[in-house]
Amino acid sequence: MKLYKSFCITMLFISALSFGCKEETLTAEVPAVNNNQAVGELQFVLPGAENSISHRLSGEEIIFELRQGKNNSQDIIAEFDTSDETLSDLTNKYAEFKGISLYKLIDRSKYTLPESVILNKNQNSVSVPVKINNLEKGTYVLPLVLKSGKDEIGLQFVEIVKSEDSDIDMSWVERTPTVEEPRMVAIVEAAENDLRNIGNYILYPYGESQPGKKRPLFDMAVIFSANMNFDEFACKPVLFYNDDVKRILNNIDVFVRPLQEKGIKVLLSIMPNHQAIGFANLDISNDRMMIKEFAKDIYNDIKKYGLDGVMFDDEYADYPESIESVQPGRPMIQMGSFHFLIKELRNLMPFVEGQSWKDRTNIITMYNIGLFSNALVGERGWCLFSNNFDDIKAGKNKWADVDNYGNKISENRKALREWVRNPENQSVLDELSEIKVGELLDYVWNANYQRGDNYNQSAEGNAPVTWIAGMDAEVAKQKFGLASFEMSLEIDPYIGIKHVTRFWEQSTPDGSIIGRTESRATTLSKQKNSKQTSMIMFNIQYVPDKWNDNLLTNIYLKDYTEFFRGLGNNNSPKVVFEGINYDTMVPSYMR
Repeated sequence: MKLYKSFCITMLFISALSFGCKEETLTAEVPAVNNNQAVGELQFVLPGAENSISHRLSGEEIIFELRQGKNNSQDIIAEFDTSDETLSDLTNKYAEFKGISLYKLIDRSKYTLPESVILNKNQNSVSVPVKINNLEKGTYVLPLVLKSGKDEIGLQFVEIVKSEDSDIDMSWVERTPTVEEPRMVAIVEAAENDLRNIGNYILYPYGESQPGKKRPLFDMAVIFSANMNFDEFACKPVLFYNDDVKRILNNIDVFVRPLQEKGIKVLLSIMPNHQAIGFANLDISNDRMMIKEFAKDIYNDIKKYGLDGVMFDDEYADYPESIESVQPGRPMIQMGSFHFLIKELRNLMPFVEGQSWKDRTNIITMYNIGLFSNALVGERGWCLFSNNFDDIKAGKNKWADVDNYGNKISENRKALREWVRNPENQSVLDELSEIKVGELLDYVWNANYQRGDNYNQSAEGNAPVTWIAGMDAEVAKQKFGLASFEMSLEIDPYIGIKHVTRFWEQSTPDGSIIGRTESRATTLSKQKNSKQTSMIMFNIQYVPDKWNDNLLTNIYLKDYTEFFRGLGNNNSPKVVFEGINYDTMVPSYMR
């Protein structure tokens, strides 16, 4: 027998929406309360949730209330409008309001409503039960239109996300990741893919001969991406969600909860947006209020949407490179900016010693690709998280006026070096030296998907100073993911879907392939030899079952098996795709 796994009840009180009009804006109206009496018009509400538009309940009966208005002097007799035309029209408007086209109107045979609702003039309220019966798996909406004669006196929407019981053994959530079976992380571009597909990649750790041990392949899924914008009027950074990310966040019960119910943690990626503001140039003056407020904004939204954590991705900030390019409120790169942001957020989302993985909703991670922390070598080699201030003061390596190749130090790097040298800033440096970012972050995933040369090395060997403060070799094994892969796809007219070559194949000496600087096997071997226990896959995309009427094979399934082999897994693991192949978005390679 199919059972309800979750209910999502969404209430929308609508004043301006009638069946015949074209108004499509849904707004919530909440009755004012005076001496425990409803004031104003009649109110059709869900008790205890009058101020909320979204609810998750379990069970098949929902009890609403019709509440008396102020000084009402007559009995009210109301009935539900159950006409197909009315309910279909409202279902379409609700889907448009929610930004997705997944909703089905519940068939009349699947719910039971009172034939009438009677509220006597001497009653404050009357209960209105709504029963839902034996729905198939899917996403549904039931508009509840309560009318007294020709007058509409209440409208709410009951949204139900129904899934079958999973046969996954949920004890997998508390597994201990290993080199051979690391924590697998999927980054999903919200504009082109349906997040739910991540939950349908299933790992049989010992092959299909032991189906009782099957579990989701991915431990974490990352929504890519919220933006870090700059509010010109408030003069501070703010979180911005484009329409695609909004679609997910406004429909958490549809896209996120099914993953979480399988034990998959869902994180929100945050990335700068070409507005000269990023994690590395937040103003550290004025009691660091800019940093504190931005950390609080992140924390509030993680809690608001019921997510499990955040991933910082320091791309596309367009940091000012000179004094002349500085814009109001957006300084050049600030020593300590990102240190303090991580510390502030960790204070808001403290790690609890001994906390089980299934209870973690405080995960803080970083996609290692920005100036603020990167590498000891290479053009990015600022390595600010190393807290190695002596090298900066002495002008060693990248901090010298002229490097080994005759290149002069850039203006922004020189400005930061002079700030570190200024004795007036020593107290800040002393404070920074105590912030061990490696201990505050849960994971750091290396962005080596194209270069393939692991230019952001974790701390290995006997070096007393590490590239990221507080992360020595043993810590890195648990937190640092050496292997990462860009999984982007494209259409080949002859063979169908394939990986984008420049992200997937190794460059050839003759230049016929411009791609990775090392093979995938070499990258995996480095992960194995370094004993790292996490890895990340960027841009996991929807793979259609057909293309131009030709059947297609999901090439990711072969990729994941290759990954396990490269990491030394000899247990014959198999990855399969089980469940609905959701294609609600249109990937760029299919447009």
